[in-house]
Amino acid sequence: MTDERASAAAADTRRQLAAARQALESGDAASAKQGVSEVLEREADCVPALVLAGRLEKLAGRDEQAVALLEKALALDGEELGGRLELATVLRRQREFDRCLDELSYVLYRDPRNARAYFELANVHRARADMDGAIDFFRKALELDPEYVDAMIELGALYLLRNRHEEALGVLERAAELDPLSIAAQNNLAYNYARLEQYERGYELFAKLCEATPDSVLGPRINLGNALDSMGQFARSEQIYEQVLRREPNNYTARWNRATLVLAKQDFERGWDEYEYRMQQDGVWVTRLIPFRPWKGEPLRGKTILVSAEQGLGDQIMFASCLPELIRQAEKVYVECDNRLAALFIRSFPDATVLPSDHETKPRWLREVGMPDFHVPAGSLPRQFRGGLDRFPEHDGYLRPDPDKVARWAAQLAQLGPGLKVGISWRGGTSSTRRRLRSLVLADLASILGVPGCRFVNLQYGEVSGEIEACARDLGVAVAHWPAAIEDYDETAALCCALDLTVSVCTSVIHLNGALGRPVWVLVPTVAEWRYGRTGSDRMPWYPSARLIRQAELGDWQTPIDEAASRLRSRALAAGQAAGPDGG
Repeated sequence: MTDERASAAAADTRRQLAAARQALESGDAASAKQGVSEVLEREADCVPALVLAGRLEKLAGRDEQAVALLEKALALDGEELGGRLELATVLRRQREFDRCLDELSYVLYRDPRNARAYFELANVHRARADMDGAIDFFRKALELDPEYVDAMIELGALYLLRNRHEEALGVLERAAELDPLSIAAQNNLAYNYARLEQYERGYELFAKLCEATPDSVLGPRINLGNALDSMGQFARSEQIYEQVLRREPNNYTARWNRATLVLAKQDFERGWDEYEYRMQQDGVWVTRLIPFRPWKGEPLRGKTILVSAEQGLGDQIMFASCLPELIRQAEKVYVECDNRLAALFIRSFPDATVLPSDHETKPRWLREVGMPDFHVPAGSLPRQFRGGLDRFPEHDGYLRPDPDKVARWAAQLAQLGPGLKVGISWRGGTSSTRRRLRSLVLADLASILGVPGCRFVNLQYGEVSGEIEACARDLGVAVAHWPAAIEDYDETAALCCALDLTVSVCTSVIHLNGALGRPVWVLVPTVAEWRYGRTGSDRMPWYPSARLIRQAELGDWQTPIDEAASRLRSRALAAGQAAGPDGG
């Protein structure tokens, strides 16, 4: 071939590969593959064509073919850094991390400012569950390429996973600005709005995404359902999940989200089946490496069973209501619980072996249990024992406080003077559990705190001294605050048992009082967690001693607070009359 003809052929190859790349960028993978194939038929050792062919195979999920093509390209030209990056991506996906890192190390040796190499390094660290390392490398990629949208999206997702919502907001807003057509950027941004409890903004963005995408794009639709749920539009939320599940019947997130709606309606038989899908959720709870046979309700006579802890303190307390029934059936029961609950659980369930835990991924206590016949997560117990309202037992408390501590706190309370001793708690949750919807400031309880014949005691965790001082200064009401009672949950339990009553928003104090059989009034928002139901002011099925005082409208706390104050006034008046004119 003459030089002229070779030059023309090379130009044709370049044009054809450029057209194939353009087709791929436009989403036409078939045309791209046809163009690359034609080049390789003429020139089997064309390195750029081999790299592009490998990329196409990678995108199609044919990893083995992709590796073969990319390795051939690199054998012909070891300095083809784009090919090395494509190969690294495939190797990461195949979890061949050492080989992947070798390829990335070479790329960065030859090109220390290669942003995509740092992006892939971040993905490797994330795949290895090193989230801090992944964040560092995504940030390095953005330092080198400030408009790297994919890195922004992935970094924002990691910030979301770590509940670093303010940091996620800036990254995701920038990604959405740079690429307004990116579904991932818009979806993650809207999700972040929801996590920041800006539900209306999240809803608006999710709704636009749903309008702009086919019904088969399920992520924005699931998030739209969640936003509607958080706005109190439960029927519309459930309809969204139904639509998703018609397309994808085993979508874990949609089923779990729907489970909470079904359980809130107290349709327990159907709800608990759906609730099992929580364990399939990525990023909700760290996968526990507990290698025992799952319990599905088989007979337990003569058998040993391990109950593993999950979720927060309130959930562990609530699910523990099933333990007495389980203990009666099994030969031996091991119960994992949060360290803070250990003393209370050991005393309350003497026929079980309680395993205090930090909820680690590889539990250190596994060696203590040997080889139990079965394992069940605590949240799966109600499926066996609470299948309907008639299966919630009457009880006067299944947790047992330390009687000496109760007596000590009773003496401490007596020093406050005559009157009802009322515990109060006004903040609950986190940004991922609707903190804004279920929390107050202490001053909001002014009408309750102003009820005569009452002495108030703080049960609120966290920093509260400023609010308590302001309450004394501005309202003239002293709220007793004993940090020792808040820092130690066994002390908290004893204090609750020494009180006459507790009034609280939805938080773990409700579960503690209910499980102890102590009277507790719950200030319930219109958008409450499923365990509080949707309607009714009678007791919770879980806790006969709890009474619900609900918001009538979203955000209107004054009405339930005033109702609680009215009830408390009547109770304090009755207690004062019973005590006689001298208060004794």
